[in-house]
Amino acid sequence: MTESFLSTRNLFPTETPAKPAELNPTEPTVGEVVETSLTGFMAHTYKLDEPPPFGGLVRVRDRAGNNEIFGAVYHIATGGLDPGRRAATRGGGLPAKSDEQVYIDNPQLSRLLKTEFGVLVLGCSKVTSSGRRSFSYVFPDYPPPLHYSVTLCSDATLVAFTEDKSYLRAILEAPQVPAEELIAAILRRATRAREAAGRMFLVESLRYLARTLKQDYDRFKIIVEKCEGAQV
Repeated sequence: MTESFLSTRNLFPTETPAKPAELNPTEPTVGEVVETSLTGFMAHTYKLDEPPPFGGLVRVRDRAGNNEIFGAVYHIATGGLDPGRRAATRGGGLPAKSDEQVYIDNPQLSRLLKTEFGVLVLGCSKVTSSGRRSFSYVFPDYPPPLHYSVTLCSDATLVAFTEDKSYLRAILEAPQVPAEELIAAILRRATRAREAAGRMFLVESLRYLARTLKQDYDRFKIIVEKCEGAQV
């Protein structure tokens, strides 16, 4: 199954290519760094329940503003601002009460709850004299500064960042992240962003993973199956 999948199967039909997710060329600001390290960081969204997507590529500028730090969203959660207190039920269980009505009746919830997301750092970049980004798939010299804004990358940036497959190894080696799910999510997003060229990108990425995971076929098979089941 795996061999035929890599060579012939058209997982992502190109007859009706998906439109880019971002119609606005501006990359939106989606949150603010609240906990930081060289390997990853946590951020809070500015609006409740409006995080970047799982597997989304995001970036943060360094303090000097000359470099950008890139990473993938691997964790999303919503809960109380006070970690020692769980959110209490508000709906009352009445059939006529819609889920959204809970927020209308309790406007204070937006001040009592927070949505956070975790990012695994995958690389960094400098802007060259020609205005193009030059990517390095290594940790930055310093972690992203606290309270700096987090930006969701456009499809064009995602395509450029995923041209080199080195980021895949970084995810495989990262502890405490759902590596197989995260890789599959990034590959699906990057495939859609490439439209007609997406299938070739996916095949090349899976071949890279096959070489990297040649001693762990079961793990590779999980990633293949999660890409195989995608509906695009």
